[in-house]
Amino acid sequence: MEISEVTRRAIIDYFELDQVNWAGRLNDDEFLARLYDLTKLPSHDHRFANAAGDIRQHTVNNSDWDPNWVFYDRRFNLLHGSDGDFLRFIAQTVHPIVRSDPKEAQEIVAAFNKFLAADGLVLAETRSVSGRPIFEARSASRAVVFDEPTGWMKVDRQLQEVRARLDGAATEEQFQAVGLLCREVLITVAQEVFDAAKHPGIDDKQASDTDARRMLEQIFETELRGSANEEARAHAKAAVRLALALQHKRTADFRTAALCAEGTVSVVNMLAILTERRGRTTLV
Repeated sequence: MEISEVTRRAIIDYFELDQVNWAGRLNDDEFLARLYDLTKLPSHDHRFANAAGDIRQHTVNNSDWDPNWVFYDRRFNLLHGSDGDFLRFIAQTVHPIVRSDPKEAQEIVAAFNKFLAADGLVLAETRSVSGRPIFEARSASRAVVFDEPTGWMKVDRQLQEVRARLDGAATEEQFQAVGLLCREVLITVAQEVFDAAKHPGIDDKQASDTDARRMLEQIFETELRGSANEEARAHAKAAVRLALALQHKRTADFRTAALCAEGTVSVVNMLAILTERRGRTTLV
């Protein structure tokens, strides 16, 4: 994805000219804490040790900053920073936790998409929480393989819970809980696919029925054998390691939890493809 400065400025102008509150029903610091670790960003006010302190002082306690200060703050660099950061920011402005009125959220999404279309992008509904849509940016013609459930009922149910937990997480303990749930997903999907007779051990040790890493490695070694599948095999193994890593991180944050969730989804969908539960793509 590549989003131009022209498009970014058009979206920023939309917030300003239409007087759309980017933080919705949250305070500015509460909104930004969903995307950034404010305690690790510097303060512009010498009285405070980090961004968490100065943002709360100037937007909640005193409210003496311009309502759209965030778009010009170099700590967030939304005008010139990465495409991903900008797109995640605007997607968060229409999250159900941020935007209480579903109709208003849809109107904002429609406005965003009018501007994003020039760059071949769209803010699309990818999942839901409590019946409310969650939006993410994607290519307007992106091929989607994974929108439908896998048919593994417990796996699908657990993945929905991962998404809900990630959407609502705000503390280290809650982000770490996402990692623990991802581990449960991997154990469940491994148990669905693993067959000891079909997927022999890669050494003299046999996988137990709760050893997700070993079961999955044996599955991928068997199903993706040969030099032609070397890259896919490496990706699968890396995704497993990523998905299992977060449960041991005592400094878990949104980024690590989101990466863990993506790794878990990647493993599940690779297995769905290998077991022919995914057979074709559809265009969004």
